[in-house]
Amino acid sequence: MMDMQKTILIVDDTDTNIHVLMELLDDKYDILASLNGYDALEIINEEHIDLILLDIMMPLIDGYEVCKKLKENPKTKDIPIIFITAKTDEDSIEKAYEVGGVDYITKPFKAREVLSRINTHLLLAEQKKSLEHSLEENIILLNQYKQVVDESSLVSKTDKTGKIIYVNDEFAKISGYSKEELIGNKHNIVRHPDMPKSVYEDLWKTIQNKQIWRGEVKNKKKDGGYYVVSATVMPILDLDGNIKEYISVRHDITDIYNLKQEIVETQKEVVFTMGAIGETRSKETGNHVKRVAEYSRIFAKYSNLSDEEIELLVDASPMHDIGKIAIPDSILHKPAKLDDEEFKIMRTHAELGYTMLNHSNRPLLKTAAIIALEHHERWDGNGYPHYLKGEEISIQGRITAIADVFDALGSQRCYKTAWSDEDIFEYFKKEKAKQFDPNLVDIFFEHLDEFLLIREKFIDI
Repeated sequence: MMDMQKTILIVDDTDTNIHVLMELLDDKYDILASLNGYDALEIINEEHIDLILLDIMMPLIDGYEVCKKLKENPKTKDIPIIFITAKTDEDSIEKAYEVGGVDYITKPFKAREVLSRINTHLLLAEQKKSLEHSLEENIILLNQYKQVVDESSLVSKTDKTGKIIYVNDEFAKISGYSKEELIGNKHNIVRHPDMPKSVYEDLWKTIQNKQIWRGEVKNKKKDGGYYVVSATVMPILDLDGNIKEYISVRHDITDIYNLKQEIVETQKEVVFTMGAIGETRSKETGNHVKRVAEYSRIFAKYSNLSDEEIELLVDASPMHDIGKIAIPDSILHKPAKLDDEEFKIMRTHAELGYTMLNHSNRPLLKTAAIIALEHHERWDGNGYPHYLKGEEISIQGRITAIADVFDALGSQRCYKTAWSDEDIFEYFKKEKAKQFDPNLVDIFFEHLDEFLLIREKFIDI
């Protein structure tokens, strides 16, 4: 829910278009208007604008150039821009997105579409601001934690065999052991079972080679709890360059570790929520993305993906159809088969979703970008958008594709009724090695009871 009335700037060189839009929007938003791009840039420089409706074809300076200038300016780059245009060819639409537009509305205007698009992008912009604010708060917290960590340290020394010969008070305090209990033992007294043996092998090899080892270590307290440290372990050399002992300086980063975990969980939640928003706009329920995620987990597990790959896939799959937020309502909600031109526009959602997500370096969003791009590719190479074939399609794309189709076929949609299980099973057998990865079809039937259990668990109400 938006807290205060938003200001929308309409930029169009035709009075009639401005008046039509003002009649639609005047009682819901504060409206400013301009007949050309240069005046619009001056207004934007002087007024607070929440969203811009921008015509493409204008004299002096067209809408594309106006949009470019706004996106180059740090003060205006985050204002959502929706192009209003009679140009519906693919090149014009693609260019609108390339220069920074978030959406486009075709002329003549349809009241419901205009209001829906504006409301959607104002809500998205507000959510983005909220997330940025939350991120800034987290950064402030992290900096405060860092200050605390910098002012405290846990110190120990060992002999050449690794036996502890010294610990300071902070080390003893955080571990829960007394100095007498620690001295004479090796550090495995505080070794936590979550830490892989390979970490300690790498540490020991590094310091024996007279190099400094740095890393994060999870340790076990005497009472069974844990603490996490950022450790620097350094060999102390005598005058001849021989190792005399080892010193370890650690900083307690337990709070930072837990906060990172919280941020990761928050990121997952945001991705799921955004995916659910996209499905809601398609008149689907949030349970659709839950089911697709859990179906993907089953496929991934029996495809022998690593635990990390499985979790990335499960967390990213809800964003597979996020590109549909840029598809016109008239196409998205059409209660009948799309014609060729409409289907051509609908197909753009795969690349639009990829474009939205691929700018991030975070593994979760990069995985989501790949899934958004490839979940309509087919095993036989007849899918879209890039006609990938077989294992040219990522395993994440192949898994999400079959999981999405299974759920879609069994669900009621605006353009079709739900299929029976018998029809779905027959379809999957027919499309094995055509639409779907044959190995995934085999997994589906071998573990059918697990898929049906998920469907029942997250049934739409």
